[in-house]
Amino acid sequence: MAKIVNKPWGKEEWLELNEKYCYKRIYINKGHKTSYQYHNFKRETNYLIEGTAEVWLENDKGVVEKKIMNAGEFFNVTPPKKHRVIALTDIILQEVSTPEVDDVIRIEDDSNRPSGRLEHEHQKPAICILTAGVGSRLKHLSKHVNKGLLPLGNKAIISHMIEKTPTNYDIIIVLGYKGDTVREYCNAAHPDRNFTFVTVDKYSGKGTGPGYSIKKAKKYLQRPFIWTTADTIVLDSLPKINTNWLGIYPTSIPQLYSTVKIEKENIVDFKNKSKEGYKYAFIGLAGVYDYNTFWEQLDINENIPWINRKGVSMGEGSEIVSAYHDVSKYTTMKPKEFDWYDIGTIENYIKAQKSFTTQKYGIPKTNGQFLYKVNNMCIKMFQEPVNSKCHRANNLGDLVPKLRYKGNNIFAYDWVDGSTLYESKLDDKVKFIDWIGKEIKISQELDINISADCQKFYIDKTQNRLKKYLEYSPNTMQGELVINSQKYKPIHYYLDQINTNLLCNVTIPTIKWHGDMQFDNIIKTTEDFKFIDWRDTFGDSIDYGDAYYDLAKLYGGICMNYSYMKDEKNYSCIIENNRIEFSFRMDEVEKNILQQKFKSMVEDNGYSYSKIKTLTALIYLNMAPLHKNGLDNLLFANAITLLDKLND
Repeated sequence: MAKIVNKPWGKEEWLELNEKYCYKRIYINKGHKTSYQYHNFKRETNYLIEGTAEVWLENDKGVVEKKIMNAGEFFNVTPPKKHRVIALTDIILQEVSTPEVDDVIRIEDDSNRPSGRLEHEHQKPAICILTAGVGSRLKHLSKHVNKGLLPLGNKAIISHMIEKTPTNYDIIIVLGYKGDTVREYCNAAHPDRNFTFVTVDKYSGKGTGPGYSIKKAKKYLQRPFIWTTADTIVLDSLPKINTNWLGIYPTSIPQLYSTVKIEKENIVDFKNKSKEGYKYAFIGLAGVYDYNTFWEQLDINENIPWINRKGVSMGEGSEIVSAYHDVSKYTTMKPKEFDWYDIGTIENYIKAQKSFTTQKYGIPKTNGQFLYKVNNMCIKMFQEPVNSKCHRANNLGDLVPKLRYKGNNIFAYDWVDGSTLYESKLDDKVKFIDWIGKEIKISQELDINISADCQKFYIDKTQNRLKKYLEYSPNTMQGELVINSQKYKPIHYYLDQINTNLLCNVTIPTIKWHGDMQFDNIIKTTEDFKFIDWRDTFGDSIDYGDAYYDLAKLYGGICMNYSYMKDEKNYSCIIENNRIEFSFRMDEVEKNILQQKFKSMVEDNGYSYSKIKTLTALIYLNMAPLHKNGLDNLLFANAITLLDKLND
């Protein structure tokens, strides 16, 4: 593999270097030029493979001649003749020389590079993504997750910047708040990238901030690099690091941002959150070519406190923009305008979500579970360890996709090509009902007592979920209710009427228990059915579950199309005192056909239809506190109506 040497004007590919010669391919970008230079010992021949260049070359009389050269032409350089190449188009040179590759004396250089070997040019470029903070401006949205892992377009925010980063870059990620899950996500979603993770010792309170965080990564950034905050999203490609640059965006409220003054395509001044600021905001994305200057300026100005957007000082040494308080210290500082989203606040995050409209793969939940689709993989994140889910994937075998990544809170598997049963034809749904009836029949051969687990899963869990729901609901929800103009008794009355013997002792123990078998979690492929989003435990068991629960989940998804519930436009729930009016979208003809098919399958196999209907009501009740935007109240009310019918 060729060695890559990065240059401010392009790059070199070193194909061979030995004691006798060096063979390179040199790529120079249009409008850029090499140093005006000479060598003491190195001799070279350059052949122009592609493009058009202006070549400066000193002749035998000491006069520098300038010549336009095209592909197929070549020139020789003997020491100590001065020379330079200017790319009029993108060009590729083939250079063969003697092996003194560090023998270069730079007379003039656009980037003020010194003579000789520059070690950083022989290193990979890098990007540093700062994601240590708690994301306080996002309030409840960052309660369970680092802000860099909030979903945007079905992938984590941090993935957008990683995917913008060229594949030859090292990626340095500074971790803090919920850093372990950030590490796991990056390794799961982008296994082909070269990550270095740096953990800060503190990430909230006085003295913390982007400046404090990036200093912890200093030893990895002794080279040109890009730095950005995790809540910065840009739609444009990232510029090369062949000069210092700051990402900018127009603003009319300079008091909320650091702003820059631009003259003749250069940044000449920088102000931090001032009403006297300028019309372009710095967006928290920068290219650092003069990295020594960056670190020097950051240290010199470390006593300047970081003032947050509320005007509160966060302490000294925490403000990264102090590195730019005197931009004259840098060789140049260029502005780079981006199509930018600042998603560090709830308002801006919601606004960005509307711009990144994509297919929703699940009903939004409030318990900190997240689903991402990245690089044709499904990535699931949980607040609790995923060991049990991974264990159950082994039990389910070929019924589920093969796991590609296993972490503590995250696992990933190949995205299954196909359509969910909600998206499939009615005939496919009917075929699945027949198929699952036969599969469960086989499971009845297991002779295992799971009544204790049924008690915990059906009864105890329901009580806990109900308590959680009632804690934030109006007090009227605990009493008698009028639902869709029909009077109903209090929820506890119906729960007291449940036949616990039926629920806990009439069981179908199975190792193939899924735990959330509804049409959105069943993929119809060209060959068969695949299960996704399986549950980890049934009561205390990670090996066995009750197939009746899967049947009830299936029936519940027939009676209420969960796929429609992803969109608030498809349901309504209005509460006024003790009165509830709810409705939801359904394909009534298909529902009736599937309900009849399901009932026939249950009766043909001798299963208890009564237990399935009871569990269906409890499933809606258990789902209620996991959702929001009125869907929680709808599920609660629907559960009561079903429980009431059991007493008819």
